Amino acid sequence: MKIAIFSDTFFPSTNGVVSVVHQSAQTLASLGHQVIIVTVSTHTNKELKKITQGKFEIIRLPSLPFWGYRGERFTLPLGVAWLKLKRFKPEIIHSHTPFAVGWEAVICAKALKIPLVGTHHTFFDHYLRHIKLDYVWAKKLFSWKYVIAYYNCCDLILSPSQSLAQQLSANGLKKPIEVIFNPTDTDFFQSPVESDKKRELKNRAGIKGKSIVYMGRVSYEKSIDQVIQAFALAQKQVPDLVLMILGDGPEKNNLKILAKELGLKDKIIFSGKYVHNQALIDLLCANDLFVTASKSENMPVSLLEAMACGLPVIAANANGNPEIVKDNLNGLLVAPDNPEQLALKIVGLIKNHEQIKNFSLAARKFTLQYSMINFTKTLENNYIKLINKL
Repeated sequence: MKIAIFSDTFFPSTNGVVSVVHQSAQTLASLGHQVIIVTVSTHTNKELKKITQGKFEIIRLPSLPFWGYRGERFTLPLGVAWLKLKRFKPEIIHSHTPFAVGWEAVICAKALKIPLVGTHHTFFDHYLRHIKLDYVWAKKLFSWKYVIAYYNCCDLILSPSQSLAQQLSANGLKKPIEVIFNPTDTDFFQSPVESDKKRELKNRAGIKGKSIVYMGRVSYEKSIDQVIQAFALAQKQVPDLVLMILGDGPEKNNLKILAKELGLKDKIIFSGKYVHNQALIDLLCANDLFVTASKSENMPVSLLEAMACGLPVIAANANGNPEIVKDNLNGLLVAPDNPEQLALKIVGLIKNHEQIKNFSLAARKFTLQYSMINFTKTLENNYIKLINKL
């Protein structure tokens, strides 16, 4: 099968969409399919070739920095990709974003008369502050009406969570929709079995006692300030507790200021950048719990990766989180916007070694059903059914 994947975000950006696009392209190619990714990127062709490793091709569209979201880029949907795709002759197009590159996908699908699949990854109304549109009217007009208008141009919509699928339908989606959870590279993300290895990783990371970790974009919609507030309360009962924040983003400096104001400057470790490959696994496994207060999550890849490393999760009971975090099975759920309750859950769990052990095993087991190969075969089946149907 010849497959063209479109995305408004790709390396060097680091986020869940990039992970899903990259990993699905790799696995589809390993199953014998021919894959092209159409995207925007600051990477040179040489750098992109290192990413593809000869398994798939990348078409890079002309682009400029996006003023509303640091690190991202934008282009104009002018049908530029159509000329190259015409030679490639794809049988199906899969769009992962509803912006300019996404509209390029719509243009190409119509011009080539082939089916278009669209995956909706995010509750965009949580991101409007970045473009100075964090208002009720904007959430209704821009977020949902725009999103629905885009996905009604697709032949099949995929959603990583049931909660997002329900909101798409409730807001006017007319096209068929399927729920396919985001994948996790469970062969890559694994936890060390030996306790000695865990101690070694802690020492290497500068952690002397118990520790909790957040991994992901350091941005306002992730509510990391609430994690820090909860950590400040938990620290009073567990003085040697450490918080590690892995990632980068526009809120980093504000969070460092908050940590200093709360007297936690020496108790919070900021990576200051995105961490990748084995270094990421080592830092995740050096910690004891993964904590997130974010209410904007659909099916967060970072959370699944932490669970694949055997980390129990404490998460806000909002949107897609409860579809991953099964309360009192592989982690704990807390009320959104409640640092006090989050602190109580952190303290209770961090002191309960047996519960951490049980949650850890359950977290790892849960992610195995969302391995890359299972995800990609489900994707492949949907492609085939849609091609045969149309």
